[in-house]
Amino acid sequence: MREEGLNRWLKDILNIHFDPEGGSVYWLEKADQMGFSPLQEIHTVEDLILLGPMDEEALRKRPIEDFVPRRYWAEKAKWVIGETGGTTGPPKRTVYLEEEFYQAFILPFEVVANDRNFPRDQNWLWVGPSGPHIVGKAAIACAKALGSPDPFTVDFDPRWVRRFLPDSIGFKRYLDHVIEQTIRIIATQEVRVLFITPKVLARLKEEMTSKHREAILGIHFAGMELDKDLFQAIQESFPNAVFISGYGNTLFGMCPEFTGDPAHPLDYYPIGPRLIFQTVPLDPEMTPEEKLRRPCSEAEDGQIAFSRLDKTFMIINQFERDQGELIKPPERLKELNCIGFGIRNPSPLKTRGGSTHVTTGLY
Repeated sequence: MREEGLNRWLKDILNIHFDPEGGSVYWLEKADQMGFSPLQEIHTVEDLILLGPMDEEALRKRPIEDFVPRRYWAEKAKWVIGETGGTTGPPKRTVYLEEEFYQAFILPFEVVANDRNFPRDQNWLWVGPSGPHIVGKAAIACAKALGSPDPFTVDFDPRWVRRFLPDSIGFKRYLDHVIEQTIRIIATQEVRVLFITPKVLARLKEEMTSKHREAILGIHFAGMELDKDLFQAIQESFPNAVFISGYGNTLFGMCPEFTGDPAHPLDYYPIGPRLIFQTVPLDPEMTPEEKLRRPCSEAEDGQIAFSRLDKTFMIINQFERDQGELIKPPERLKELNCIGFGIRNPSPLKTRGGSTHVTTGLY
């Protein structure tokens, strides 16, 4: 049933993007270059290997209109535009229709919030970038989805702070600036929910009083790897909080983690058929094409790759900056429409020496 649902959705999306009249410029050009008809040759998720790895430079350099099927060009007022933070190079850009933005970022949060009894009708504080990431827009929408007003906000520029070395004076002064603003809001307003990166919260908890920490009823992590040891330390510092962690980015959306418990593996699952994960070998000597032909098996650590199947924007075989294990959803989560493979314990790619391959800064 899982495969049938995913493959039906896949065919519908392929029909939209490869439609000769109303399809997307990028994918129609791709079809001409490949010399075969994707509509005739691609029938299952496994067949997506025929399209090869995604051209990251195209996502960086080409106009967003090239990826959006022509049939949606008349609906630009409904487009939600997002841009990545540029961790791995110049930023990539993407588009969601309003309904797709909801499906990618808001619905997953609502599903896990209802499952975990996350606090409703409370004041939020969002500590993170309003741009260029799409997450600032998602923070507002997630708060309102639970009956809350616009969050209080401490904005920061992840691209700027990433220019500093983590132990540099510039980095520390920037973090001090963020913490100072955050504490000022917490000290004067009845904040009950934090939407924040783990690294910033690790510092913030040291500056908060026990009274203010005990007043926090919900914490939504964003933007960065959630280390188990740090998660446990944060959990102990906020004894009354419900925790929600998400794995995602501007390009594909958010996948929630349902247990909220550092004693268990941190497993993240996409909701619905629009997002497909796979893992490929970590060997840096292999080309992307070779990696796609030798995907990792379940529970084997590998580099994460995804395919996003949306009407307005299709991304196939995009290699991520992270590694993790591919896992099947348990039966309980299938009832919540988690029908595709999830990712266990995602973390930034590491070099052969064990150090991380990317620098994330504060977000």
